[in-house]
Formats: sequence, structure tokens, C-alpha cells
Amino acid sequence: MRKNKVVSNYERLNDHELATLAGGVILGLDGNTNLPAPVPALADFTTLVDDYRAKLEVANKRGSALEISLKKEARENLLEALMQLSNYVNNTAKGNAPILYSSGLKLNEQPQSIPVPGVSTRLRLRDGQQSGYMNFGFDPVKYATEYEYTVAHERNEEGQLIWGDIIRTTSSRGNFINPVIPGQVYYVRLRARNGKGTGDWSETVSLMAR
Repeated sequence: MRKNKVVSNYERLNDHELATLAGGVILGLDGNTNLPAPVPALADFTTLVDDYRAKLEVANKRGSALEISLKKEARENLLEALMQLSNYVNNTAKGNAPILYSSGLKLNEQPQSIPVPGVSTRLRLRDGQQSGYMNFGFDPVKYATEYEYTVAHERNEEGQLIWGDIIRTTSSRGNFINPVIPGQVYYVRLRARNGKGTGDWSETVSLMAR
């Protein structure tokens, strides 16, 4: 699992979200014994937050070019301070989630574990536009990076299908089965796979070649 850390770059937040976050950081750091010496100091950070909020309010009300420029400058100063604070918090907390949360900053999301793909559904076997081949498609399977399918057109003495070699594809459309013999019934099954493993075989679909 990746080490817990707080986010250091908040450029994507809009003005209101940034002001709200910064206010939460002030509350989180005030009297926080786990983070006793923030950089910048809490008083200096609070000054930057107050300056940004004041200039944001003026820019939203009147919005002259100068006022908007002053707001942008205050925003950049606040973003820089948040980056410094996040570095301090990460270095001090050393991955401890409760301490990280207590700062008021956002935690980076942990990467989600990708499961083995499920069973493929809605297989479609159709005649090709020309005699001698079929068109095979299916619905994409979540988390799949590749698919394997195999074709049968004969049965053994016990009546079981004799499956051919596995064919691999990364596309759920435009897969061709050829050559096929008109009047012969062809069977197809499919399974999905990714780096974690291979899913179960789908139900078999069939079609008589035209």
C-alpha cells in the first residue's frame, strides 16, 4: 500500500473551495500538538488566508482588472504556502493517517486494487458480409485488458465440443472467424483477463454459417 500523504498542489480548487480549505487548515493546526511548528507559521499562514479572502470578496463584487489581478496574486501566495505546509505535515506525520487528517489538508487517494475480470456477457455471433467468415462481438468487461476466445465446430464421441486454439484480442468488436463452411454450426466462448488473472468462460453462443 502506498504511504499516506496529504495533497500538496491545490491549483485545481476554485476560489471558494480554496478559501474553505484554507480555513479548515487554520482550525486544524491551531493548538495541534502533533504538528507544533508548521512552516509557514500559523500566524503567517492566517495572514495569507485573510488577505486572500478579502481580495476575493472585492474582486467578486467589483471585478476590475486591478482587483482581479490582486486576487490572483493573493491566490498564488496562498497556494505556495499550502505546498510548504503540506511538505511539513508529510515530513512530520510520516504516513500517520490521524495526524494527516488533523491538519485540515486533503489526503491523497490510495490506488484501488483491480480485481480479476468478471464473466463476459452478451456475446454476438453474426454472418459476415461475405460468405466464408463470421463477425464476433461482445460487451466490454470492466477491468479487462485483453480477451481470449476459442471456436468449435465438432464434437467428440461423448458429445462434447472440441475447442480450437485460443485467440487473443483487445477489441470487443470487429473480431472475425474464418474460414467457415456454409451449413456448419460454429460455437464460440470468451473470457476476459488482466494482470490479476483470467475470468471464467462465458456461456457458449452458436450460429450456422451461411
